[in-house]
Amino acid sequence: MKIPAPVPGALLVLTLARLAGAATADVSSHGGVATVKAVRAPQPIHVDGRLDDAPWTLASPASGFRQRDPEEGAAPSERTELRVAYDEDALYVGIRLYDREPAKIVRQLSRRDLSGDADRVTLYLDPHHDHLTGAQFEVSAAGVQRDAVIFNDSWDDDSWDAVWESAVSVDEEGWTAELRIPFSQLRFTHAESAVWGINVARFIHRRNESDWLEMVPKKESGVASRMAHLVDLEGIRPRRAFSALPYVVARGEYVAPSEGDPFNDGSRAFAGIGADLKYGITSNLTLDATINPDFGQVEVDPAVVNLTQFETFFQEKRPFFIEGAQIFSNVGRNGANNFWGFNRSEPDLFYTRRIGRSPRGEPESDFVDAPDASTILGAAKLTGKTAAGWSVGVLEALTAREWAQTVSGDSSGREEVEPLTNYFVGRAHRDLRRGGVGLLATSVLRDLGESPLDGVLVRSASVAGLDGYYFLGPKKDWVLSGRLAAGWLQGSSAAIEEQQLSSRRYFQRPDAAQVRLDPAATRLSGWTGSANLNRNSGDLQLNAALWATSPGFEANDLGFGTRSDRWGGHVVGTWRKTDPDKLTRRRSLSVAKWYALNFDGDRQGDGLHVFGNAQLRNYWNVGGNGFKRWRAWDDSRSRGGPTMVASGAWGAGAWLETDTRKRASLALEYFHFESEHGGREDNYWTSLNLKPSSSLSLSLGPTLYKAHNVAQWVQEVADPLAAATYGSRYVFATLDQDEWSGTVRLNWILSPRLSLQLYAQPLLSGGAYQELKELAAPRSFDFLVYGRGGSTIRYEADTAAYTVDPDGPGPAEPFTVDNPDFNFKSLRINAVFRWEWRLGSALYVVWTQNRENSDYPGDFDMSRDARALWSAPADDVFLVKFTYRVGR
Repeated sequence: MKIPAPVPGALLVLTLARLAGAATADVSSHGGVATVKAVRAPQPIHVDGRLDDAPWTLASPASGFRQRDPEEGAAPSERTELRVAYDEDALYVGIRLYDREPAKIVRQLSRRDLSGDADRVTLYLDPHHDHLTGAQFEVSAAGVQRDAVIFNDSWDDDSWDAVWESAVSVDEEGWTAELRIPFSQLRFTHAESAVWGINVARFIHRRNESDWLEMVPKKESGVASRMAHLVDLEGIRPRRAFSALPYVVARGEYVAPSEGDPFNDGSRAFAGIGADLKYGITSNLTLDATINPDFGQVEVDPAVVNLTQFETFFQEKRPFFIEGAQIFSNVGRNGANNFWGFNRSEPDLFYTRRIGRSPRGEPESDFVDAPDASTILGAAKLTGKTAAGWSVGVLEALTAREWAQTVSGDSSGREEVEPLTNYFVGRAHRDLRRGGVGLLATSVLRDLGESPLDGVLVRSASVAGLDGYYFLGPKKDWVLSGRLAAGWLQGSSAAIEEQQLSSRRYFQRPDAAQVRLDPAATRLSGWTGSANLNRNSGDLQLNAALWATSPGFEANDLGFGTRSDRWGGHVVGTWRKTDPDKLTRRRSLSVAKWYALNFDGDRQGDGLHVFGNAQLRNYWNVGGNGFKRWRAWDDSRSRGGPTMVASGAWGAGAWLETDTRKRASLALEYFHFESEHGGREDNYWTSLNLKPSSSLSLSLGPTLYKAHNVAQWVQEVADPLAAATYGSRYVFATLDQDEWSGTVRLNWILSPRLSLQLYAQPLLSGGAYQELKELAAPRSFDFLVYGRGGSTIRYEADTAAYTVDPDGPGPAEPFTVDNPDFNFKSLRINAVFRWEWRLGSALYVVWTQNRENSDYPGDFDMSRDARALWSAPADDVFLVKFTYRVGR
């Protein structure tokens, strides 16, 4: 089967973008703001952190900064001056940050794209002058860069990494930041006399003071819509970006082999080449492509113990997929500045971790050599925004057919574990004067042929949706937003049946009224949608939502969702006070009421939440929260069985964080949960942050979790004599779980371009299952405990299994339950040395180690388990990666 590329969808998005045309910048749309005049540089400017080049003498300084914190609207404690110049190729920004106590300027080094504990200045630009999008460039007094794109007026995404120059210097009058931003890194439309949006924010670390050229009141929202005007940009032309980043990589793996494993003698080595490309098709549309990408320098995912029926969500960390992701992920999320959850089963329509995921095939053999991830043969991404307001994005990726080598006894072979797969997503969004509209389409096509995977994976999966927002009232502080999407799956009857049986819908539920399992079906379809009402500004804010996901909707081939067959809503009111008083600098209180139901009308959740937080006068932060959940129904706890009672419950917690500007800061958090049937949970979380020097920082975050679950799922046993529960026995147990985990982060930043980062995550988790029992009746929380009432239970140590006879001498057949006790120990270490040896080019040296141990199931002892973990065999991976950037 040849997988067709979804060319029509891509052409549609490109056509819409080109038809949008150009728009004239609206200088008067937010009058009364400052105006900054740019000057053309008659000669080159050398970026060295000193404003002594001749062009700077021609630029008029812009001042008039005002405090936003700590005293909103007050005059700043120190003077700041902004100058802007430009030439044919770049925008130059010079910022003089006066300080009467220059010895107190904080110059803590940090990783790139991290707003470290240092004095810093941030430049905001809106080159389109659309009051909704833009870019920001931040430089600390230590010379560390951070950049981000601005979208939805007030949100930012720092996954974007532009290539720009900056330099800083400190003298007896304060410090200076000098920036050179190539026009190739910005998106704008040609105009003989252009007007951009511009703003500058300065942060004085020791005073916790922020000063803005155009100050945004704390009770209001907006970044792109709150900028000053940058004028006198005469005759500048957008430059098409072009860069190529080829790489070479060498990798060595040292993995402890299993006895007799023919695929692993303890070590193996690999080498590879690839490239990342960036090309400006037009001044506003950029094509990013990657060939044989390598993500070896990306931080490893943390280990987790997941005892639920739902998939664990992991954040995307791969640079190619992170950059520009907000274009695809903001479906239904424009206009408003917050979206609360509360059991909101609304799926993400696009989840990039699906591309290059672990193969789905699981060969049954004595020894298996299978890839950990699907190979991405190539991927391309087209993104941009026109002056008329069309944000566009198209992503196409192709992953390879993957095979596993197998050996059983004297026979060997190979088995397909992942088919050749094409992924596509297209997005277009048009911003209008009082709102916006958009569309999204995704597609997954798999070349399954006669593969046995045809019974596991669907052949095609598609989603198409619309979204929009509209501002109510002249002040635009109220906004109505929403989205509606439909999805379709096609595949073999076995693959579609697996989708019906999945934890996302459980169509086999014997007491469900609206859904039925159809083993002959070869298609599955459904829809999802939501409507949200927000008040974005003021002392009193509101978020209200109605949402629904139909039973047949499925987005997980290229999205992420845990439940369909859900609908519900919530209302959240937030009161906030930003003016300081005798005790606090700011405080807020939120109260929320929410509901969730299935399409049978059974209430799946009914809760009330309260959240409060405050910043004290000494810059400590404190907060607390609590909730009450009333008794409801749970149609998924029995994992395809009958509906059960969802226990009423309550919980409360508090947190404290000391002043993070100090050399040492501490954060503490505790949360307690109790259910009406005796369940309990306690969470203790701590974070200690140390900055012993300007180049070294250390973060320690231990967490302790203790739980007593009175009805932890174990297994289902078919038995026609179990008439009360529809011909199956649903086995549960009481589970006592203890878990200790931690994160250690060490950053040794030798210079803004030279760093060593260490991440370690130990995890100790033990669970003891007791009192095996079965659900007594549907729509209850009653159980028949094995070993009582005539039933018997016996543990067989040699097989590590329980033998259960549910009615003793009665006619029911005995069955076995494997001992579910566990003791999982894991240590993951990731160390990355990075040297940006020239602008945009880097050398990475990476070491990753993984240790695991499962001794002592059901018996948790922190000291003993920690020793067992350290003595466990280590799997080590070493990687060296060299990149070289060419382009402009």
